[in-house]
Amino acid sequence: MTWDRFGYICRKAASDSSGASLAARLEQAQSEQACSLYGQAPKADSWPAQLLTQLAAMPEPDNAERALNTYQRLNLSRQLEAPVKFKRALAYLAYVTFVFYLVAGIYQLKVTPTFSNVLDNLGVTPPAYLSLYQTYWSLFILAISLLILLALLSALQMRRLFQFKVNAHDSLACCLLVLPSCRHAYRQMADALQYPTLDRHALSEQSPVLQHLQQVEERGMDLAIEIQALTEVQMQGFLQACEKQLKGLTTLVAVVVIVAVMMFLASAYAPIFSLGEAI
Repeated sequence: MTWDRFGYICRKAASDSSGASLAARLEQAQSEQACSLYGQAPKADSWPAQLLTQLAAMPEPDNAERALNTYQRLNLSRQLEAPVKFKRALAYLAYVTFVFYLVAGIYQLKVTPTFSNVLDNLGVTPPAYLSLYQTYWSLFILAISLLILLALLSALQMRRLFQFKVNAHDSLACCLLVLPSCRHAYRQMADALQYPTLDRHALSEQSPVLQHLQQVEERGMDLAIEIQALTEVQMQGFLQACEKQLKGLTTLVAVVVIVAVMMFLASAYAPIFSLGEAI
């Protein structure tokens, strides 16, 4: 919804024929109550808000008007939204985390002490599985907790990228938790989105996207069409990279939880067999 609002503000400012400066027209468009119909106001550290700020601050009016005309023709609301599949993956990781701790807590606090007391009263030696679990359960839970925490933090960091925070891909957390392929695709999208507001003469160490868009302008091609196409392509690459990482994380967590459940079952049934032998 933030990109819907960004698009409306650009269209409204472009249609304003009052003769006011672009900064004034953008401010007027953002202050209108009609903006709320297009979603919540973008946060100050998001790309929509940053692009509006850069537009208002452009020193050359002609360049600013061209940039505004480019943005008001873009349709960014659909391809720049987090997909349902990604949101479901986050929900799955949260659900697995909750179930794991619930089962582990009940087993450790209720089941294990009960079996231990019964076996002690009957004079039966605790089975190896139960003894092993009681001895190392804290380390086992810690290892699984760290893995699940890593998966959740990685997923949440990718979710932050989908919120299009400015420079989110360069943060230390993102560099540690998100694969380079995800960060690269995100950076390519950010370059395409902010290109209309950049000073063409001040560009240094250009990315392939910036170089291409500069060539597009020099050849007289439609900049809005090319930015639209590039954002769609880069968004697909970004989604695929994120989904690949999420798939790997969810698969790893699922395997670990399955192993944990098998160990729970083994340590739970071992005392039952021991009781059967004692009786």
